[in-house]
Amino acid sequence: MDTWELADFPLEPQDPPTVVEVTGALLTKVERGPLRIYGRPNRYIKGAVYDAKRHLVVESQKAAVPNYPWVAADPSKLSQRGNVRRTLRGRWLYGGHWMQHFGHFLIETLPTLWPEATGLDGLVFHKYHRMPSSVEPWMQRALDLVGMAGLPVDVVGTGSGVIEVENLVVPGRPVVPGGWAHPQAREVWMRLGSQFVDPAAPRLVFLSRTRFHAARDASGDATGTKARRTSAERDRELDHVFSEAGFAVVSPEELPIDEQFRLFANAEVLAGCSGSALHMSAFAPEGAKVIEVGDSRNADRPQRTQLVIDALREHRRLFVPAGASAQSISETLSRLDLSR
Repeated sequence: MDTWELADFPLEPQDPPTVVEVTGALLTKVERGPLRIYGRPNRYIKGAVYDAKRHLVVESQKAAVPNYPWVAADPSKLSQRGNVRRTLRGRWLYGGHWMQHFGHFLIETLPTLWPEATGLDGLVFHKYHRMPSSVEPWMQRALDLVGMAGLPVDVVGTGSGVIEVENLVVPGRPVVPGGWAHPQAREVWMRLGSQFVDPAAPRLVFLSRTRFHAARDASGDATGTKARRTSAERDRELDHVFSEAGFAVVSPEELPIDEQFRLFANAEVLAGCSGSALHMSAFAPEGAKVIEVGDSRNADRPQRTQLVIDALREHRRLFVPAGASAQSISETLSRLDLSR
């Protein structure tokens, strides 16, 4: 448990992303529903880009690995019955799915904006899942930092009908969660992270769950997918162990987004439990190291999307099983080389 290793992608990378530009593009509304399958995928999702002849632009679809819960089910040709509801004038960039969730937005949505397209009049996306779509200040800040400042954002939802775009730049997706990622994603993450280089930032950072879980417990919103994956005792235990080893113990959700980026972009060793917070290793510098501590959902093996990120960024990493005692973690940290 005390040896750094380079990560491999869970699956061999496929389908390097390309860019197509579509004149008279048509975006269909979002639809989703169950599939009569006993296993996965057990749900479908629709909503894609079609060209002026109503043929599917496959680059617009979300790619998925085997056993992913959703599968894209867009027809290869759009029915003539799809009447255009409104038109976006000018040249727009298609950004795939607008994911309202913090981690998914930064790891999936943002990298899809990888083309260095000029002369853009806006960004257009398809809505993902059932959460209401909104452009939160932290999202706008992330868009600004990757060169999309000042561009309007249009999110096509379930009641949108068919949307026409005069000229649409459609890039393929550079990140396939749980599978692999392509260099275009790394370039976007590095473009953002490079703006926050600060020699005074903490070198060793542990992403604590203690205050996050306490706030969620107090709100009563800790069931289903939001249920705890580490106990309050375990949270406090990990805070203590990593603090004793010289790590700055931080609660990232309480920090302004720029301060979060500053922490991630300068951490020589970034540690935390499996999940979205640790996915921010995407913004860590070259040569950084990652310590992933398992939880109830990823007790004995690393989270697959974390492997995707660390493999693409070529970070050396260490996985600590969920059952590891505080003492064994402390001993491991004392033996590790925590320098870059």
